[in-house]
Amino acid sequence: MSSATINPEMESKYHSKLTGDSALIAGMLVLLVGVELFVLGKILVATWEIASNFFYLYVIFFGLIVVVETIGCLRVRDSIKKHMFEFTYYD
Repeated sequence: MSSATINPEMESKYHSKLTGDSALIAGMLVLLVGVELFVLGKILVATWEIASNFFYLYVIFFGLIVVVETIGCLRVRDSIKKHMFEFTYYD
């Protein structure tokens, strides 16, 4: 079903709900990154004598994790946006 066949008030409702879902997805991403930073910090504090030699590996690993999670969150948002009218997601 295309958005041209949806009445304007329903389309407005769906887009406002999509904005809310986008905020939830962004919040989830911030929470994930925050927890991972906390865990990484605890690991680095506990193993600094050894980890200081390989700190760049921790940074690369953390960066890759954040990139993968961000891509996943963006794909979830795009999927919701793509199918929200098709499955009457917000009814």
